[in-house]
Amino acid sequence: MMAKNKEPRPPSYTISIVGLSGTEKDKGNCGVGKSCLCNRFVRSKADEYYPEHTSVLSTIDFGGRVVNNDHFLYWGDIIQNSEDGVECKIHVIEQTEFIDDQTFLPHRSTNLQPYIKRAAASKLQSAEKLMYICTDQLGL
Repeated sequence: MMAKNKEPRPPSYTISIVGLSGTEKDKGNCGVGKSCLCNRFVRSKADEYYPEHTSVLSTIDFGGRVVNNDHFLYWGDIIQNSEDGVECKIHVIEQTEFIDDQTFLPHRSTNLQPYIKRAAASKLQSAEKLMYICTDQLGL
């Protein structure tokens, strides 16, 4: 007896948001809005939007399961329908440079490449990394 064919999975894409990151010396005292863009794209309802985001973290928060010693955030995924009705799944990643709240220098990571090289990587993985929702997940 042959197994029944399952419905085909929708195509899956990963969008990586890249932009100016780093210390205040590099980018000034405010960000360029990468987190706001990711947040709005993944959580389109007004009640699900969180306006506060930070890239200055303690060592404990940087090592926690949300950031997981990486300089990127996983914002989650959404299902989108194209104009011709084709459904696809979109995963959203934000590339950033997390700053140590003690030294105000970038946190050391397992990936020692500079931001521009890390952001261009085509394969990202982080065992047990949790989806980022808001700063309430951190010990801020």
